[in-house]
Amino acid sequence: MELTDFPGLKRKRNKDGTFREYWEARGDLAKRGFRPSSIRLHYPNTPDGRQELSARCKILQAEMLAWATRDGHAAPTYDGTLKSLSRLFQTNEDSPYLSMKWNSRENFTKCLAIIEHTVGARQIGKLLGPDFKSWHSKWGAPKEPTEKVPNPAARPWRAKHCMDAVRQLIGYGVTLGYDDCFRADTILSKIRFKTPPARKSIMTALHVEAVRKTAHAEGWPSIALATVLQFELAMRQKDVIGEWEPTADAKGGIVHRETRWANGMVWSDIDSNMVLRKVHTKTGFEVEHDLKLHPMVLEEIAQVPLEKRIGPMILAETTGEPYKHRKFTERWRKIADKAGVPSSVWNMDARAGAITEAYDLGATETDVMKSAGHKNRQTSARYNRGTIEQTSRVAQLRMAKRNTNKQ
Repeated sequence: MELTDFPGLKRKRNKDGTFREYWEARGDLAKRGFRPSSIRLHYPNTPDGRQELSARCKILQAEMLAWATRDGHAAPTYDGTLKSLSRLFQTNEDSPYLSMKWNSRENFTKCLAIIEHTVGARQIGKLLGPDFKSWHSKWGAPKEPTEKVPNPAARPWRAKHCMDAVRQLIGYGVTLGYDDCFRADTILSKIRFKTPPARKSIMTALHVEAVRKTAHAEGWPSIALATVLQFELAMRQKDVIGEWEPTADAKGGIVHRETRWANGMVWSDIDSNMVLRKVHTKTGFEVEHDLKLHPMVLEEIAQVPLEKRIGPMILAETTGEPYKHRKFTERWRKIADKAGVPSSVWNMDARAGAITEAYDLGATETDVMKSAGHKNRQTSARYNRGTIEQTSRVAQLRMAKRNTNKQ
């Protein structure tokens, strides 16, 4: 592929001779206020990876140019192709794309890059049901085999997310009054794709204890504290370690380049009675936890000197700053592997493990919902990866009722 296939791409050499890749906006537009002016890109150096990188660069470049010309009323035009609709979706001021939270928009943009690269040239007015079904199969197919991964797994979630993006694109075209989008939307409404299987793995208290022990032995007490908080309080990872949000005004707070740390736990969330109050980022609900009822949490907190209980609770030992998501996940996995935690158990399974444990012990749906910060009981139930304790309890109740009737 030519350099022109990667508009805005910059490469910077690492100390070990490898390169890291960025997309950078034009200097003049960055000075005029375009943000973000630089985005780190993570795509493998494979044919598929280069194709996705190219598509991502082109989308970012298109967003930048659309921003630059908006004052002059120039805008992408619709020519009936899926690609042109995608560009309108990304640049029109009334588009829901612009109101998405930054991380949701970033994930959605990855889907748009795949769509544009694989089927962007297709005319929406000519699409039929078999086309959508074919795309879904193609997007969910395994990657090409490699020496490291000779038997790659299917990618059902990739297919689902891309097809969800197609539905949203077509739906947006309907709001713009395009007849071909009305037709495609009607066809899509008659198609149902198989839902990817839900995860079944859960983290248990034994897993948490193993991670704690290994984390301290390896010199990573931050991993021990984070894991305990996630599991004991049924917290999402980002509600514990926080996240780095892009910002056009990187002043104040904890900043790194053009991002600001937000949404993680801070020591001031804990009051003098050891009650932690935390607003869940996803739902906006505040949840209270009496930490005196969570011995593992108290044990980990006790190992943090009083003078260090200021600001974010989880700081990387190497930088003294909050973790980036990728770095935390990588470090957690290495420690979990050394601790003997099965590779099928991920850090994100801590929350599901906490909720499942609560159901196993007979907690009510309402109490679980409140503890997990969910809006409704149905959401909590989806996190419940039912175990034999639950089915056994039901069986015992049924038998007890039958025995009572016999008396």
